Amino acid sequence: MQKIKSLVQARKEFSTQIKCEEHLAQMRWPDGVICPRCGSKHLIYMQSCRKWQCRCRYQFSVTAKTVFHKTHIDLPRWMMAVWLMCHSPKGVSSKQIERELGVTYKTAWYMTKRIRKAMIQDRLGVKLSGIVEIDDAVVKSDHGKRWRGGSYVVGMASRDGDIKLSLLNRFKGKEIRRVVAENVEYVQAFYTDGHKVYKKMHELGPHQYVIHQKQWVDGEVHVSFVENAWSLFKRGLVGIYHHVSTKYLQDYLDEFAFRYSHRYEKRMLMDLVLASC
Repeated sequence: MQKIKSLVQARKEFSTQIKCEEHLAQMRWPDGVICPRCGSKHLIYMQSCRKWQCRCRYQFSVTAKTVFHKTHIDLPRWMMAVWLMCHSPKGVSSKQIERELGVTYKTAWYMTKRIRKAMIQDRLGVKLSGIVEIDDAVVKSDHGKRWRGGSYVVGMASRDGDIKLSLLNRFKGKEIRRVVAENVEYVQAFYTDGHKVYKKMHELGPHQYVIHQKQWVDGEVHVSFVENAWSLFKRGLVGIYHHVSTKYLQDYLDEFAFRYSHRYEKRMLMDLVLASC
């Protein structure tokens, strides 16, 4: 299947409902259409309503059991929204989706929320391995006024190119170790800065740290990769979203981790999202 790398190409590829259905069917069932209910391949295609009927008497369309299911929004708009969210390095706001697609803000918010859900689905079960960098950050709330408080988050980045970002219940060493233990598998070494919350990180594996008051890099020991991720996330937060409440912060963290983890890979993010629907 041809890779869609530009906005012009995306608009041409997803110009009609039928083209979108064909693309989505190819991504969902590369080895042939199967019934989402029983998994059978004994199907009859009904051309008049563009649905399949299984021998279990279940009728379904290409959008069945996906984030596009039971919506009144046409697939060309859905596909363009997915493309915009996947190919914007710092994210895309619901207001921009509203302007680009000619929908209401309520509809745009609904679409971005569902697409974000599909991105999160791709991240479920992902475990980090090898050399893992760990760094914490504060995401400011209430339109960036630090004195109004903020949320503590921790980033875990593997040198293999994968990353996990997680919201902390509280900024304590025990809480950080709990989150790290849930998201790592085989660990060659943990690299952190010299903050006291990491002093017992050796309980989970070999631990080395660099004291930023003295130096930023000590041979192979540094946290530059995860710090770069925080830098891009905060730029997107300030410049694109402006403000994210704590209620939805983890969703935005997962979206960014999905986008940033695959930025050096040759796979297309849009295809990953459609395949995980």
